[in-house]
Amino acid sequence: MKNNSFLTLLFLILATNSVFSQKTLAPGLQPYAENWSYNVKRLLNRAGFDLPAASVDKAASRSPLQLDSTKTFYGYDLNTPGDSTPLFRTTYQYTSPNEKKEAEYEWINNAWLPLSRTTTTSDDQQRIVTAIAEAYDPESETFKPDSRLENYPHGNSQDLIDSFLVYGWDTVAQDWLLLLATYNTFDAQDRILESVSTFDYFGTPLLFKDVYSYDANGDNHLIEESAVFDGFDIPSGRTEITYVDHLPIEVTTFVSDGVAFYPTNRENYAYTLFGALRLAMSFQRDEANDEWDMTQRVEYGFDGEQRVASKETTFINPGAWDERELVTYAYVEDENLAQERLHHWDDDLFDWILDNKKYYYYNGLVSTPSIPSALALQVAPNPTTDVVRLMLDEEAAVRVFDAAGQLVQSRLMQPGQVLDMTALPAGIYSVTAQNGAQLYTGKVAKQ
Repeated sequence: MKNNSFLTLLFLILATNSVFSQKTLAPGLQPYAENWSYNVKRLLNRAGFDLPAASVDKAASRSPLQLDSTKTFYGYDLNTPGDSTPLFRTTYQYTSPNEKKEAEYEWINNAWLPLSRTTTTSDDQQRIVTAIAEAYDPESETFKPDSRLENYPHGNSQDLIDSFLVYGWDTVAQDWLLLLATYNTFDAQDRILESVSTFDYFGTPLLFKDVYSYDANGDNHLIEESAVFDGFDIPSGRTEITYVDHLPIEVTTFVSDGVAFYPTNRENYAYTLFGALRLAMSFQRDEANDEWDMTQRVEYGFDGEQRVASKETTFINPGAWDERELVTYAYVEDENLAQERLHHWDDDLFDWILDNKKYYYYNGLVSTPSIPSALALQVAPNPTTDVVRLMLDEEAAVRVFDAAGQLVQSRLMQPGQVLDMTALPAGIYSVTAQNGAQLYTGKVAKQ
């Protein structure tokens, strides 16, 4: 019998995965990263590491615009006009060309209550080298040290790093305590060969090593993970990666019981013609039935400038309704965001319900463009027995969902084209059409 103990799984947590870049953390890290403080996760995220639990505001370095602040509003289901209720606010100050201060606030009792403050320092290539987070103490009304990141880039690379160290503030010793450190080595082609990581686990230091192997095409197809005890390497896991045209299409994670390796998780990816990720699917291994069960599906849409315009995530819950959320993006210019809109799928209404909006404001701009709410999609004839015409003015990504919220059709449509529903059973269907940041929704009755 396999020994899937907590300690065995813990061996995986610092397997830095270079599938998309060196700063993408392995899936095995995510369950344990949830136990890290919010500020630690945000510091790592600012350094480029993939920690989705702590999103970071985007501002393109090639643009002269500087992010001044963001505001998030919620409560759009309360039938009140305008941007209903403030939720969060973030402000940015640029104290020098290489230093930025960021402060976060929450709207409480009709006032903005400070939450945290982060100071980041960059080198001349705008790569973050240090970041210090402070947490706000309401009793003393002051900011107190929370966590610190030290990042050491590799040569002139924007992605590779020689090492990084994360510290937490020890309130008893009144000093910084090392929580996490990773040291990397590279070959002559600047390919990572080995990562050695130390991790403080409730006062016990743990040591891990990850070894990277490359195929004849130069792609990193294997990462072998070990825990190090008394100078001995004990295999703990491995990650196998399959590529097409140097793009990873499948990533499988294995765990070891000390004798053999067993698959636990799998990721599959698909891309656009211009090489951007358009679909990511996550699976977990069902050992009892010897099969893979999908747990999550993420689909990306793009605008005419090949920027992400939408991100639709489906969380698959066995024995229950799937949960779905849709984020749409609008831009000021280049990669500078103007607005994010989060929608949740309502199984009773069979429609997307707006949850919150996040606005981005920039120095030098009076305001960002206002984005209308989702508009009604005009369809005819309705009801129909076969085809319907969507009243589109421009090309749009069209999706059709059944009464259970399952996607039954997805295609790119041009103005004047018809949607063929002949093969679908009778019922009520929801139809969405998206062009850039604009979302149209409607319903069709199929007889």
